[in-house]
Amino acid sequence: MKRLLIFLLLGLFVFTGCEDITPNKKTAAPPEPPREETFTITAVGDIMMHSTQIKAGYQAENKTYDFSSFFTEVKPYFEQADFVIGNLETTLSDNPKLYSGYPRFNAPAILAQNLKDAGFDCLVTANNHCLDKGVNITYQTLDYLDEANLLHTGTSRSPEEQEKICYTNIKGVKVAILAYTYGTNGLKPPSGHEHAVKLIEEIKITSTIKKARAEGAQLIILCLHFGEEYRDRPDNNQIYLAKTCFKAGADVILGSHAHVLQGSDIIINDEGKKQYVVYSLGNFISDQNGLERKTAVIANLHFGIDPETQEPYFKNSSYIPVWTRKWTANNKTNFKIIPIDEALAQIREAELGDYSRQEIIDLQQAEIHVSAYY
Repeated sequence: MKRLLIFLLLGLFVFTGCEDITPNKKTAAPPEPPREETFTITAVGDIMMHSTQIKAGYQAENKTYDFSSFFTEVKPYFEQADFVIGNLETTLSDNPKLYSGYPRFNAPAILAQNLKDAGFDCLVTANNHCLDKGVNITYQTLDYLDEANLLHTGTSRSPEEQEKICYTNIKGVKVAILAYTYGTNGLKPPSGHEHAVKLIEEIKITSTIKKARAEGAQLIILCLHFGEEYRDRPDNNQIYLAKTCFKAGADVILGSHAHVLQGSDIIINDEGKKQYVVYSLGNFISDQNGLERKTAVIANLHFGIDPETQEPYFKNSSYIPVWTRKWTANNKTNFKIIPIDEALAQIREAELGDYSRQEIIDLQQAEIHVSAYY
């Protein structure tokens, strides 16, 4: 009887077929490729403080200084960046007797905090005006930058500090920032203070680039104060030095000193990697005369991070043309860095706004001037 029952059950199973009664399983979707991380480094040129600018920052009501109004129009652009760097072409102090513009620059120390509040992260201090008030003020300038929590590179208070490389971390990328100047207007630090400023010496620069790479730098930014003032194209020495430093391993070169715009270039190295140089970003702010010296750019350098190797690479650059506005209101001179395209758009809407007709012409000419370079 048992055999007959088993036989009937087996027959029924064969007759109805071998149906899989387990729940349907959806095929798993393939994993999404890792998302590429990106970051932006924003760079500007020379931050100068002429005597007229110092006076413009004076607050008579409480006998203090405040330059924050100079930067209100560009601060939103800095807030969009991951890192902001510029060339500080003045020394700092808290002694009004030292405050002066050209030819020996010294500005109120509050400028450091104003620049930090505007969005700066790092200031280059290696330039031809870094010794304008003597080596002690050079050192004091670094103290004020430290108090404002600003990174700095190019001058040093000790031999040990000179040997240290300025590093920062951007989106997990270790970035080295190096800075050197062609000279210091004939001023030399006294004996025993040779460490105060880093001068352009090819062997020293290339060896430091290699040192930074050996210490784990994934991106190397080299700031060079070089070239000829007011020349709108890089000279052969600038081009040679840039190529030499790229061969040594620099990734980005930011130039200053010309006080006018010079061109930029992208070089593809032997490994197929893009290297970027801008020979001069112009005057970010100053009271120098002439359209070329009042016009500059905010350069945005865009990088990607390889999702597999986590190594950064230069993608492209973009520029915001800016112009230094100087005007008088209520018997006081004012300065402000103006994004040109934004200002012209506002002028078109308001027909004139707060600008004079001559200022509108200047803005239009400045826009044309920048477009010739970028």
